[in-house]
Amino acid sequence: MRTIESQLVQPIEFLQKIVSKGGPEPHEYDQLTRIADKLGREYKAGNIADIDLKLMQNSFGEECLQATLHGHSITKPYGYAGDFMIIDKIYRKYTTSDKRFEKWDRFWQSSAATQAVRNRKTYFIKTITNRLEGKEKLNLLNVASGPARDLTDLYARIGKGRVSTLCIEADSRAIAYANELNKAYSEEINFMEKNIFRYEADRMFDIVWSAGLFDYFNDSVFVKIVRRFVSWTNPGGEVIIGNFSTHNPTRAFMELFGDWYLHHRSEEHLIKLAMQAGLRKENIKVEREPEGVNLFLHILV
Repeated sequence: MRTIESQLVQPIEFLQKIVSKGGPEPHEYDQLTRIADKLGREYKAGNIADIDLKLMQNSFGEECLQATLHGHSITKPYGYAGDFMIIDKIYRKYTTSDKRFEKWDRFWQSSAATQAVRNRKTYFIKTITNRLEGKEKLNLLNVASGPARDLTDLYARIGKGRVSTLCIEADSRAIAYANELNKAYSEEINFMEKNIFRYEADRMFDIVWSAGLFDYFNDSVFVKIVRRFVSWTNPGGEVIIGNFSTHNPTRAFMELFGDWYLHHRSEEHLIKLAMQAGLRKENIKVEREPEGVNLFLHILV
């Protein structure tokens, strides 16, 4: 790779060795993560050109990219990063049936980032269940609902008649998938195909939840949408927003070899943005799932 400096030869050679044998073994996970971190720093410093980054991504080979989760992330078959299918595959701990490449999926599924995604489903179910205590029913708005497997698992636990959910989702394919997954709860869940920037609420909600949308917003858009969420929430209700934290050990691998870029934010940053949206600090808190990779901004209305 013509623009890569000599000090990068060893990391590249290690990556090529891993690729040649179909993926890393568990004892190589940490080293691969460190290699990705180094290459990520060099890329951001301008020492790796975009064309060379593309060469590294393509070095896995077309068959590998078509079969694996990180290949799904790179090729974006639905046109965008973090699509409903890859999220559901993370939820299900999917690994490819192609034995030549399953090591890559095992590595991907073992990462702190994917575990955090699974943890946020658990966090959602626990949060809604706790909010139901002492209440007959909740009205829930789920924004960018994706595969909606979190709803499947929630309703399996709480039963029918407790939570009325409206899902706002921009991808019609995600809605079709989620509808099929939740057909047993069709009376409880309604889906609306709408970009959140064009949605205008015609009713109020007790909880406005968005697990993975704000990772893709810059700060100014983040603040704008928070204000809208708050305006749709009943007094005494709550807005809950998930965001990847600045602690993400596999961020570089996601970015370089998954072409999956997020706005990572600290707890302090999330509180600052909520305050910029006009919220008082005493009505704001930030929680986290066990990995500490996914943060949850809570805003009491």
